[in-house]
Amino acid sequence: MIPYFIRSVPLVAAFAACAPADQLAQDKVAALRAGMPRDSVLAILGTGSLVPLQPSDSLRLLNGFRQEQFYAKGGLYQIIWYRDTPGALNAPISRRTDTPVLLEEDEVVATGWAEFDRVTARLNVPNPYRRQNGHDAPAGDR
Repeated sequence: MIPYFIRSVPLVAAFAACAPADQLAQDKVAALRAGMPRDSVLAILGTGSLVPLQPSDSLRLLNGFRQEQFYAKGGLYQIIWYRDTPGALNAPISRRTDTPVLLEEDEVVATGWAEFDRVTARLNVPNPYRRQNGHDAPAGDR
């Protein structure tokens, strides 16, 4: 029985490494609620690992996380791309490593990919998985 358990541990670790970011970041993202203010979101998420590669990149970062802002249907929307693993700012957004937190006027309206996909389609807010090109377009990991 013990040899079976020892052999299965690497297999379990391999499956965990392939889990979507929504599952990897469940503890922090699950604490976020609709209507929560941005300051509370940042306090829960903590500080990310991304750093600017050049001075202009600082506009694309918020507390070490990639961020984007858009105007849509008369409102300002901000996407904070939460990730709990190290990465590079110039790497594409990935469902495996990045979890979206969508805010409208500094309040949470969607967390995780399922909600994000639904809300961004309704609002026509850019979604990297609907974009065909661009720096933040995904690297084929739909």
